[in-house]
Amino acid sequence: MLTRRPAHPIVWLAQIALLLSLGVAGRASPAAAPAPDTPTAKYEVRFMEEMIHHHMMAVHMSETCLMRAFHPELQALCQQMKTAQQQEIMTMEQWLVSWYGVAQGMHEMNPGHHNQMQKLAELSGAEFEIEFMQQMIRHHRMAIVKSSQCVQRAYHAELQDLCASIVRTQLTEMEQMEAWLCTWYALCRPRGSS
Repeated sequence: MLTRRPAHPIVWLAQIALLLSLGVAGRASPAAAPAPDTPTAKYEVRFMEEMIHHHMMAVHMSETCLMRAFHPELQALCQQMKTAQQQEIMTMEQWLVSWYGVAQGMHEMNPGHHNQMQKLAELSGAEFEIEFMQQMIRHHRMAIVKSSQCVQRAYHAELQDLCASIVRTQLTEMEQMEAWLCTWYALCRPRGSS
């Protein structure tokens, strides 16, 4: 039986951001209009461009997982992540065009991401599952931090809602992968660690 561990510090950050979002999510934002001030407009464009790139990496990782993972639960989670993040990519691409006239080109991985994917592709069995989940947990942590900030800084309520959804979804996925690492591989996160 798994005992409930104290939440990550990142979980507290995400929970605070979500609470703050309750006060700002009702703010009006005309659907096809950019943010009314330049710094916020630049922030939204930069956030969406970076998150699209970040999500593309997760999609590639999830595709590798679908081929290499052997626990059906992990395969199902990888399919869920792939589907959700592809949809979020399409949504953000539409908003970039609609709000800012910014069209996205081809999404290329940088050399570091290529190396990371190559390392994953060379692993199999338990080694693959452990490495994949550890990498995806780190990947989710970064998205949660950036999306928590977005909930507070974005102008468009639709983008705020998407960011809050990313925080909730990826926190749940991260906690599930940590539980599997502990249950399947005895790689349990020390109590109170981040």
